[in-house]
Amino acid sequence: MRRRCREPALLGMMAAVLTSATCADNRTPRPDVRVEGAWARAVADSDGTTAAYMLLRNVGDAPGRLVGLRSEAAREVQLHRTTIDESGLARMAEIDALDIPAGGSVELAPGGYHLMLLGAGPLADGDTVRITLDLEGSAPVEVAAEVRAF
Repeated sequence: MRRRCREPALLGMMAAVLTSATCADNRTPRPDVRVEGAWARAVADSDGTTAAYMLLRNVGDAPGRLVGLRSEAAREVQLHRTTIDESGLARMAEIDALDIPAGGSVELAPGGYHLMLLGAGPLADGDTVRITLDLEGSAPVEVAAEVRAF
C-alpha cells in the first residue's frame, strides 16, 4: 500500500520537472542590444546636419534589428552607410534597417554605418544628444551621445 502512495507522488514530481524543462526550452529568444561609446560631432548651425557614432552590442540570444531612430535634438534622424565605389569615391546612402547578430556587434563609425541628425544644433563640445533607437522585437534603447568638436 505504501508503495502505491509513493508512485503517484513520484510521477507528479517527474511531471513537474519535465514540464519545467520543456517550458524553459520553449522561451522566446530576444535581442538585448547595449550601446557603447556613443558620440556625435559638434555643429555650429542652429539647423545643421551632423553625425553620431556608437557600438551596438547584442548580448541577447536572437538577432536584433535597428528599424527606427528619433531625437528631440534633431528634426530627423536617419541611418546611413558609407561605401566606396569602383572609382574610389565615397558615397553615403540612407538605409532602412541594420541587423545586429545575436552575440555580435555592429560599429557605427566614420566611413561606415552612422546616424545622420538633420536639423540639429547648435551642438557644442561637451553637450549631450539623446537618441532613441527603435529595435524590432525589443524595447527601445535610449542613448546619451557626448558631443565632440573636431
